[in-house]
Amino acid sequence: MNTEMEPMEPTEETSQPQAETPEQQESAGIWSWVKFGLVAFALMLFYIYNQHHANKALRTKDKLIKELKELHSEKISLESQITNASKQSELAKKLEPNGLKELSVPPVKIENHVKSGKR
Repeated sequence: MNTEMEPMEPTEETSQPQAETPEQQESAGIWSWVKFGLVAFALMLFYIYNQHHANKALRTKDKLIKELKELHSEKISLESQITNASKQSELAKKLEPNGLKELSVPPVKIENHVKSGKR
């Protein structure tokens, strides 16, 4: 038995890459276009979704701004009603059926005339 290892001679399978047939090249070219098409389609779907989402957000924003303006005008209206209702003349009109009348003379201030002496 020979213990020396003989170097293996390269065979055709290991030494040279196999040349692709024209059918394999065409198939690889088609798949690269299919991959590109799928990526482009996914990007278009994302773009369309993003546009619809942005439009929906803008419509919601416009609706909320309109509602805010309406609530602000209602607040101003209620404040003016409260201010008007709390005036002295309006209170007198409301209390007149109960027998209370508005004073026609101003109130008199009562002063204490007693002198306090120091002890």
